[in-house]
Amino acid sequence: MKKPRYIRIFNHLEKGRKNMDTRKLMVVICIVTAAFCGCEMTPRAPAGRFRGERAPAFSVNEVLPRKILRGSNYRLAEHVAVQEYQYVFTVRSDFGEITARGRHMLGLRLQELKSIENAKKLSRYPLVVDGILTPLRDSEKGLDLIINEPFESIDRAPEGLNLMVDQYMDPADRRAGSPARRKLAIELDCDPETRNPVLKHLLDELTLYVAGGSLLTQGGMSFIPVPGIGALAMTAQMKELIVNSPPSVINSKIERELEAAGVESTIRFRFRYSGAFTTLQRLQLMEQFRALEGVRNRAALIEVAANAHTEAEALSSIRKGKMLADIRKRKQIRQLKFVGLFPLAVLKNGRHVLICPYDYVTSTWEVDNCVDAYRASNPNVSTVLVTPGRVSPAVLKKLESARIRVVEEGTF
Repeated sequence: MKKPRYIRIFNHLEKGRKNMDTRKLMVVICIVTAAFCGCEMTPRAPAGRFRGERAPAFSVNEVLPRKILRGSNYRLAEHVAVQEYQYVFTVRSDFGEITARGRHMLGLRLQELKSIENAKKLSRYPLVVDGILTPLRDSEKGLDLIINEPFESIDRAPEGLNLMVDQYMDPADRRAGSPARRKLAIELDCDPETRNPVLKHLLDELTLYVAGGSLLTQGGMSFIPVPGIGALAMTAQMKELIVNSPPSVINSKIERELEAAGVESTIRFRFRYSGAFTTLQRLQLMEQFRALEGVRNRAALIEVAANAHTEAEALSSIRKGKMLADIRKRKQIRQLKFVGLFPLAVLKNGRHVLICPYDYVTSTWEVDNCVDAYRASNPNVSTVLVTPGRVSPAVLKKLESARIRVVEEGTF
């Protein structure tokens, strides 16, 4: 006997619901697996156990170019501490205080503030932009948590995991938003997946107002990185990809490219779903990965990146790749290795180059053990350590005793 039509409709909907539940379950498994893999494989942050040295502090004038100490909507605090081998900056902005760990993170935060300021200066609708921003000025509610936290992770989602999966079948797509929102972000030269709450709110509101049109009175801005900070600009190809494709499509292409390059599946998976990276930052790292084509074990660069558990570590991974790519422009690199804190480039002539992406390396048990272990394994190899930052006097003495030449704030 044929079932009534409403029964058939109900059964069809119930089957669809079960299929959706299955897809949701798979997303949950993927997210949780990535989180646990990241926790298991991620090395602990530097312990900061100083050996005979006091925790250093600097004046901001000592570590940054004077021309970036103040902008139209921010100024940098005088005191700069050192934590986990990175400078810790305080940015006093129109929207509250922002803490930036490391020069790379500072570059990102200043670029975000520049995008906010230029949204008003170059907009077709300056009064609308001002109306969105005015209530946020001098309001620190939520700013300290969101900007100072490394990234929004699963355990910080107040709605719970099930609701998050309901709303975010692909979290990166949800963060980046619609094609119109991604286009607007590119016009402002910012990441559509930005974690900056003020910039995020501005993008959300302006997308509704502009409705797919152009915000600016002229073409999209071109960000020129400030010397001495290390922020990486978006290439024209990256901008085109982000405007025309949702993050899920871009990240899927990245994963296939890594598979073709021989990167192991669990490493690809962790890198693709890492909460520490935005899609733009993955593209920036992939640019460096491609520049190392032909170098043995270049997959180690992706493995280290997949272990990042903060945005600062993600930016550090990109900087490591950039330093390696820059060296390869001048020297032939035969193989890539990792020695504790430092990537190691083995040159064709047998010489070793240790890559140190940190701002200020202090004497800790971790650093001393790393140097001792390296020299014990490579007793007679000519070695140089290259850093865009500096090392403390105690670390310099340690490296010199290990016959490792140090190149600070320079080019090898």
